[in-house]
Amino acid sequence: EIAAKFGIYYYPIVSSARAFNALWKRSYRKTAQFLGGVVYEDPWLAGGHNGLSNSEDPLKPQPPYERVRDLRKLMNQFNLEDTPIIMAGGVWNLSEWEDWIDNNEIGKIAFQFGTRPLLTKESPIPEEWKKKLLTIKKGEVSLHRFSPTGFYSSAVKNDFLIELEERSERQTPFLKEQTNEFNEKIEIGPRKRTFYVKHSDKSKILEWVKKGFSKPMTTPNNTLIWVTIKKASQIVKDQIDCMGCLSQCLFSNWSQEEKGTTGKKADPRSFCIQKTLQKISHGISNLENELMFAGHSAYRFAMDPFYKNGFVPRVNQLIERIMKGL
Repeated sequence: EIAAKFGIYYYPIVSSARAFNALWKRSYRKTAQFLGGVVYEDPWLAGGHNGLSNSEDPLKPQPPYERVRDLRKLMNQFNLEDTPIIMAGGVWNLSEWEDWIDNNEIGKIAFQFGTRPLLTKESPIPEEWKKKLLTIKKGEVSLHRFSPTGFYSSAVKNDFLIELEERSERQTPFLKEQTNEFNEKIEIGPRKRTFYVKHSDKSKILEWVKKGFSKPMTTPNNTLIWVTIKKASQIVKDQIDCMGCLSQCLFSNWSQEEKGTTGKKADPRSFCIQKTLQKISHGISNLENELMFAGHSAYRFAMDPFYKNGFVPRVNQLIERIMKGL
């Protein structure tokens, strides 16, 4: 509606025909003349946040061809044969996508390069980030669900992500009242906060506490995560410092709705996304300690002879290479 108001084209991003169908019926059909193209962002290949649905398995990637073919078939039903689809995610060079070009099943197609332009002279990311891209190995980009948006996202598996994984692994269900199942009493801190946990979990908790993970934090799922006192203080401070950068945030429970809250408990298993992206983009923190978005093809920098000996191209050099299909 905003695009239509100003007479400009819009390019929605979807990850399935199903998603486009819902959005078409809800909104896009009303302003179809300004639909410049549809970006298909592959949820298993693209970097950053993606649109995996609850019915899709993050560990079982589906081939993009079939998904884009289904999207085109649906778009044709809406008389959008001339509206291009823009393939995003996993695109390294055009020679690998030759069978998509001039393909009647796919129709008009364009390709988005998201990861490769990061490693150019003109790219604004810090030099340390560029150097890191040249060393990433296959499998080091991880699909995770720690984001405060609630969406899956892909990022380099560094100390930042590993700490989040370990934080969630040190997690136990609890009750505040004793039952037959939750029959082990745990008292924490000077105020002797009392929790009841399962017998099978008590030994794990005592071991975590011995290792310094002595501070329990409650989650919206009636579980406790066990962290150090220092980490707990940082989490609470980040939640308090929330600036409302998202329409709703799982980490701080902020919401742009009138009440200003999601109505759920703030989730300490997540993180402040604005803080970490500000730090890594401005180079004011160690890369290992911040969220480092990347597509799943980032490992190819280390394998592509174009980047041999740490070569970083200018944008025009990268475009020349892309136009050659390399």
